[in-house]
Amino acid sequence: MVPDIIDPIPLAKCRKEASVVPTVDLSAPGAAAAVADACRGVGFFRATNHGVPAALADALEALAAAFFALPHDEKMEHASARPFGYGSKSIGSNGDVGWLEYLLLSVATGSGSSTLPPPLRAALEEYTCAVRDVGGRVLELMAEGLGLDRGALRRMVAGKDGEESGAGEMVRVNHYPACPLASGVTGFGEHTDPQIVSVLRSNRTGGLQIMLRDGRWVPVAPDPDSLFVNVGDSLQVLTNGRFHSVKHRVAAPEAGKLARLSVIYFGGPAASQRIAPLPELLKEGEESLYKDFTWGEYMKAAYKTRLGDNRLSPFELHHCSSSNAVQPQPPPHVAPVH
Repeated sequence: MVPDIIDPIPLAKCRKEASVVPTVDLSAPGAAAAVADACRGVGFFRATNHGVPAALADALEALAAAFFALPHDEKMEHASARPFGYGSKSIGSNGDVGWLEYLLLSVATGSGSSTLPPPLRAALEEYTCAVRDVGGRVLELMAEGLGLDRGALRRMVAGKDGEESGAGEMVRVNHYPACPLASGVTGFGEHTDPQIVSVLRSNRTGGLQIMLRDGRWVPVAPDPDSLFVNVGDSLQVLTNGRFHSVKHRVAAPEAGKLARLSVIYFGGPAASQRIAPLPELLKEGEESLYKDFTWGEYMKAAYKTRLGDNRLSPFELHHCSSSNAVQPQPPPHVAPVH
């Protein structure tokens, strides 16, 4: 069981409001423009007609739920490959905690998956292959919507010639048991994803919330038939702030509700990949809003931060105001409610 002491876990209060999450049919003729609009506005959208078979996702969900139902000592046998493998409550190495347990796996090396039960490992590999293809197609639509070559962003996740492809790709399976002690307990604290793109699928239990640009937290209704796409920090830099990396968090289910289970694919580049605004995207006279850095440098810096920190802050450049620069609109800082 997840440890039942919740004193250090903050509460995540959220007003119920009408859904503001854009929905994009990935098979529609205007999908590229719709994807670009969603990434400029919210930084997050619901993807339908994505092509991942429902049976594949359902099988993985059932096998993952069976794994998390195992005795705690048995699950801890899969925690030796840190930061990969099994984890419970603790998130990262800098004191962040949440009401959850999880599996974190490397797509490129398989770290964290080698000791898992063979049926679960096989289901994870098959699902990852399918959702990885969706992530690639979404990156192509993003590039097209920006007026770039369709492969401009997808190639960064696929890797360069002579380098390990997908070195920054990971899959995370999060399990949030119902919390019997309080309502609004944070399952996973507010953060942005450092990668280029994230693709999430959950069961029918809600809890995911995103922060709008005006600072409001709004819930995202669960929809296991759809995938949810999230702009990462690296994509915000690559687009010089045109696309928005949105803060998000998860509230644990209340007592009596079914556990929430989600699977997230993170599309990140090779360690040596340069992360900087794409030259072909910059308008004449437009200045870069960020310093140049590599994915390896960014991850090294990110591992030293807390979940709610602005990881991009050390890489931002502050210019005099210019009418030619595309200024990002980061969400205001919101202190956690304890």
